[in-house]
Amino acid sequence: MSVQEWQIFFDAGRNFHKTACGAIKRPEIFTPEIIQNIAAMAIEKYFMAIFIKRRFLPLNHTMSDLVSTAESMSLPISSELLDTLYYMDQLQQICSLETFKITKPIQSDIQRFLKAVSEVAELAANELQINEEGNSEK
Repeated sequence: MSVQEWQIFFDAGRNFHKTACGAIKRPEIFTPEIIQNIAAMAIEKYFMAIFIKRRFLPLNHTMSDLVSTAESMSLPISSELLDTLYYMDQLQQICSLETFKITKPIQSDIQRFLKAVSEVAELAANELQINEEGNSEK
C-alpha cells in the first residue's frame, strides 16, 4: 500500500505534536516562543492533511488563512480554538515587511497552544478517518 500525500502531512503533524508536548518537560531549552512555533507547525501540517485529502489548498499558511479554508469546508471548529489560532497569528505577523511584528508568548500560553494542537489533531483524525494506530480506516 502506497503512502498518500495527505498521510505524510498527518504524520508530520503528529511528529511536531509529539515534540511540542515533550518540550514542556525541558523549559531550559524550549521557550514559550519555540513551543509556539512547533505547535504552529503541527497545526499547519494537520490542516494541510485535511486540505490535501479534499484536494483544496489555502491561499497562504497563516493561521487566519488555514481557518478561512477550514471554514469554507464547513469543518467544525470551536470558538475557543478559533480564538487561539487568531491569537497565534497576532503574535507573529511576519508575512509583510510593512507590518512585520513578533510578540513573544508568555509561559501561560503554552497550555493554550498545546490544547489547540490536540483539537486540530482530533479534527484531522476524524476528518481523515484515522484510527488510534494512525492508519486510515478507508
